[in-house]
Amino acid sequence: MSLRRTLVPIACAVSFALLASAPADAAKRKRKKPAAAAVATPVTVAEPASVVDQRAKLNAEQAAAAKAQLEQNAANKAAYDAALKAQQDQIAAQQASAAKAQADYAAARAKWEADVAACKAGDRTRCGQ
Repeated sequence: MSLRRTLVPIACAVSFALLASAPADAAKRKRKKPAAAAVATPVTVAEPASVVDQRAKLNAEQAAAAKAQLEQNAANKAAYDAALKAQQDQIAAQQASAAKAQADYAAARAKWEADVAACKAGDRTRCGQ
């Protein structure tokens, strides 16, 4: 018998024994709540007018920079959308051109095959020169 086959049943038996030895009312017992931490009250400090003015100036600069960035983002998106539409239009035109070329080739080949068949049948006017 291998060591693994021996240890697994023993480990299971030990786990079961530990579970069985737990008191039946363990789930019903209430846990102790941790002591509440003391809540600190915020201290307000009067700031000098120069600090308040400087903060207001910096906030206004940041707001202007954010507005400029949003406008630039909108312009970039509009340019991207226009470029994407132009690319899609170009692809559609290329596909239409390729389809027309394929149809022209198929028509020319069909005419050529008909001319060859007519030539072989004796119509010398349709034979290649």
